[in-house]
Amino acid sequence: MSTIALVHAFGSSGRAWAPQVAGLGDRHEILTPDLPGHGGAAGPFTLRRAVESVAAAIDGAGGTAHLAGISGGAVVALLTCLEHPGRVSGLVLSAGVAHPPRWFALQRAMTRIIPEPLLIRVLRGMLSGGRPEQARAAEDDLRRCGKRTFLAGLRGIAGLDLRPRLERVAVPTLVLCGSEDRPNIPPSRELAAGIPGAELSIVPGANHIWSLQQPEAFNRVLGAFVERVPTGPA
Repeated sequence: MSTIALVHAFGSSGRAWAPQVAGLGDRHEILTPDLPGHGGAAGPFTLRRAVESVAAAIDGAGGTAHLAGISGGAVVALLTCLEHPGRVSGLVLSAGVAHPPRWFALQRAMTRIIPEPLLIRVLRGMLSGGRPEQARAAEDDLRRCGKRTFLAGLRGIAGLDLRPRLERVAVPTLVLCGSEDRPNIPPSRELAAGIPGAELSIVPGANHIWSLQQPEAFNRVLGAFVERVPTGPA
């Protein structure tokens, strides 16, 4: 049985991976840690604290895992692989970035000025994968996280440029992005081009948080990747 550590999006929590726990948990040990300031984890949020929280979760489960992240969680997953390479057997990055794209500054500016109640209403659709039945949980996670923590995540990405370090990723890597998540397709292509041997898949009809929008498809892709990647450090 392989271990898979799943890193949620900023503003979300580990419970957003419930479809993956249900769909893959009979074959794999699934870790769904809450990032600092999210879910039940104490803040404040920094990328460094986020990385250490993921590494600690992997340590607690035996010290080695396949690592997958989505949205901001993909950035945390990539950083965890770079900082703790011996803990990662394989890497899956969905809608991740190596540095802030051009549109990122506008996103940060708008997030800063939007009142928190309105921000929650705007983001819950994205973080629920567009599924109405997930909207209540997404809104609850956003309220627990709060605007300050969400902005801290964006601030961490704003100061990041991992492009010179991508060539150091030495584990099998799968880069994913939904075809409907158009702003993140160029950053995903850049990640795949910079990581040695990385595969890129643009998923038809998928949106930003397609782990919730299309959980069965996400589980098939993730499960197939894990099953063909050897367990253990590179």
